[in-house]
Amino acid sequence: MPTDISTTPGGKPGKSSETKSKESKSGTQKKTQIIMEFLGGCTPYEADALRAMLSIATGKSTLETMPQYERSALNRYLNFGCDKETGGVDGIRAHRQMRALGLIKSVSQYVGKEEIIDITTVLLTVSSDRQDIQTVLNNNLPKLQTLGCGANVGNAPSNAPVPK
Repeated sequence: MPTDISTTPGGKPGKSSETKSKESKSGTQKKTQIIMEFLGGCTPYEADALRAMLSIATGKSTLETMPQYERSALNRYLNFGCDKETGGVDGIRAHRQMRALGLIKSVSQYVGKEEIIDITTVLLTVSSDRQDIQTVLNNNLPKLQTLGCGANVGNAPSNAPVPK
């Protein structure tokens, strides 16, 4: 009796396991490519900040219940680009609020109008939090980054530690 390899147990025609495996691999590769393109398009710390905001949007957390690691990720994103030249508490607050507005724009493509209200409330609260700003001011601001002979070429300064 001839055997059809495209038949699944039970006699119903189906795809061979080799075909299914190839489709699964190509589907996984396609998903991986999409994820890599998305992450490649993110600014430093943006992917983690988006994850934290999507957690708010889906109701998995609130400002009060946000895990510390997500609050830290959000603060890293908001602080990125601050340096000693940012201008004290008011300058840092303005920088953080501009970064928050950028994050609102980024996350708005993934959520609805109702969720954006929750996200905006959290971002504006965190971006202007006195304690977070004071922590940045006291501990984490590097000197203004310059290249070459001390000339600033206009690139956004990093928030990476500067060797002493």
